[in-house]
Amino acid sequence: MQYGTILRTLRIFIVTGFYLGYLPIAPATFGCLISVVIWYFLIAYRVAYILVGITLFLLGVIISNNFTKIWGKDPRQIVIDEYASLLLPLYFTPRTIAPLVITLALFRIFDLTKPPPIKKLEQLPAGWGVMLDDLGAAIYTTAIILATRILNINP
Repeated sequence: MQYGTILRTLRIFIVTGFYLGYLPIAPATFGCLISVVIWYFLIAYRVAYILVGITLFLLGVIISNNFTKIWGKDPRQIVIDEYASLLLPLYFTPRTIAPLVITLALFRIFDLTKPPPIKKLEQLPAGWGVMLDDLGAAIYTTAIILATRILNINP
């Protein structure tokens, strides 16, 4: 296998979330499970967690930019946007099942419904549009998580 082929395969592997993006049903939701695994194993190492999140987000912009030229605008097989962005609200999520499920549900609701101004972010060019609409959903989710923590509301 040539270097170019290996690099392309690696980029597809990353952008599709270990090929979860090719699932016929709910590829983005299954892609979110990658975030849960990263969160579970790295949340105790806050600096590493943040670095992984930033790296995945930037990789998502770059790689998604390349694949939108091939697959079209925000194709469903690209799930790095979900699993990179979900790391933000998970950072503030207590490490128990109920808050985890609520965080996942909120993130997916905001990602699917795209309340303003998230819908506008989706219209940005190529990789930025792919990644920033999900970051918007992550920010909305994070705001709710932080508000419930400030108000001391426990699920």
